[in-house]
Amino acid sequence: MAETHRAAIIGTGGIANTHAGYYKSDERTEIVAGADINEEHLTEFCDKHEIPDRYLDYEEMLEEQQPDIVSVCTWNGTHPEITISAAQAGAKAIISEKPMGEDLGGPMDAVTECERRGVKLVVHHQTRFRPGLCAVRELIAEGAIGAPVSMHYNTGGGLLNIGSHSIDNYRWMLGDPAWSAVVGWIQRDTNRFERGSYCEEKTHALIEFDGGSEMILSIDMVDGQKAKEFTINGPEGIIKFDREWATVINAEGAQEIEMKPQPTYLGELIEWMEGGPEHRNAGRIALVSQQIMMAIYESARSRRRVEMPYDKRECPLEEMIEQGMLPSGGEPYDTRHEDALAYAEMRRRNP
Repeated sequence: MAETHRAAIIGTGGIANTHAGYYKSDERTEIVAGADINEEHLTEFCDKHEIPDRYLDYEEMLEEQQPDIVSVCTWNGTHPEITISAAQAGAKAIISEKPMGEDLGGPMDAVTECERRGVKLVVHHQTRFRPGLCAVRELIAEGAIGAPVSMHYNTGGGLLNIGSHSIDNYRWMLGDPAWSAVVGWIQRDTNRFERGSYCEEKTHALIEFDGGSEMILSIDMVDGQKAKEFTINGPEGIIKFDREWATVINAEGAQEIEMKPQPTYLGELIEWMEGGPEHRNAGRIALVSQQIMMAIYESARSRRRVEMPYDKRECPLEEMIEQGMLPSGGEPYDTRHEDALAYAEMRRRNP
């Protein structure tokens, strides 16, 4: 009989429903507890998903429940500390929401602590499981367009929020190469935040990867933009795709690629927990995307091309704002959740 893994969810906002869906759809897991600082949200969420035990203090929950798997679905800045707490409390696996944090130091510490304790840390870049992106990865590996030269990723939603997916998507399709250099530019004229984290208004960056491929990343350059279709260029053709389909155009003509079924996000994690291959979203892999985002901010701050190695712990965007390099007007506002902004301001007053 298969082992049942006891799961707990910390943070009961919108994305927590996705995590709950993972656990409820896999007979190898059961949700035993939820935690949130907002009692109303906690009660509504746990009632909806029939979760028996509820906590306003996640550390108390970790101590009493000793869950096998912990989902960290809280606001950005809290991800590293909660991940570390869950690892130290004895969790066997942790699913952390993206981004991994607001800087590089906290995520590095979280990955190190989990690896030291043998905890299977994965980051919720769930688009790596979409059939369109997986088809592109196979086409590139097969050499369908030669060595990829470039891709322009146009989207909206802020660098930490959507940019984390965009960068991670391209690395996945390329086969997870290392990066070599970044040139970045940002604009922040208003007091913009996203889930309590400092957020720029516009981002433009050039990311160079080992092997010669380049990614042009444009975020919020056009207001309200949300890209639906993308193109990867190579010397022998192009691939057009989105999350659900892919078409390759090369010397053989245009061919729509048949989509293949993919494993589930949670299923791949459980296999890793039980001795199988490393999850495609392992913390050490996701940390590279976090590093690239911080390098984009550092390039904008220093007005220089940033090259590897890069291990600056602090967030350059926060440095620019607090040092007056990005003067912004008006009252602070959050693009996603005003409660997150209030919580972040409280944390900054009482570190």
